[in-house]
Amino acid sequence: MGQVVTFAELPSRPIADGIVIAPIDADVTEMAAEIVRIAPGKRWTGTAPRGSDLYLFMLSGAATIAAAGDERRMPTQAFATVQEGMEFTVDNKSTAQADLVKVIAPPRPDTRALKGFSDGLSVIERGNAPILQVPQHRKTRIYFVDDEAAKSQRGHAMIVLYDKETITGMHMHPNAESLFVVLDGAIQFSVNGENVVVKPGQAAIFGANDRHGLRAADGVTAASFLEFHIPAAYTTVKG
Repeated sequence: MGQVVTFAELPSRPIADGIVIAPIDADVTEMAAEIVRIAPGKRWTGTAPRGSDLYLFMLSGAATIAAAGDERRMPTQAFATVQEGMEFTVDNKSTAQADLVKVIAPPRPDTRALKGFSDGLSVIERGNAPILQVPQHRKTRIYFVDDEAAKSQRGHAMIVLYDKETITGMHMHPNAESLFVVLDGAIQFSVNGENVVVKPGQAAIFGANDRHGLRAADGVTAASFLEFHIPAAYTTVKG
């Protein structure tokens, strides 16, 4: 079943000095998601699991990320993809907390042997990402993990921009799971047959075959959200 989570209400736990994680406990099997909070002046080190892509999106704050001798800046709304088996370090040298969305896809290796990201480290800032205008649907897509950006069969990730009249009708994905993190404005989702307004600081999650629709919420002139489909190849069934 689809669900909406509020990040501030998620149970959290420290994993290192100044590093706190809050798992997004959802009824999904293709991804594992959590919020990672890095205090000012602190450093978080981890490893992308074997057989999985690791995705990091900077919700707020800024940091640098390093892997295999490659260091990149991560301002707000930058997206990093880390190759499986690679150790990485996120260093918050600023005076503000850095909050990230972390997604592992898949959460454990499976028998499909989907080709994952293989370029070590990719960091794409929102302003530098490939853009596709979709005027017939009144939306814009900004790609992070896609054939035009970081390439992987394990996941697909983008920011989507809606205007006040954008409507995506009811549909489902029988072979993929979806995660929507609202960034600006507000989005009205249909979740298990009920209309729910989702705002920044919240996310909507849908498993395979979960029917959902979405549009800009009443009174909102523009909205944007980070959207994941896991795995990358998925079918859309309308209605």
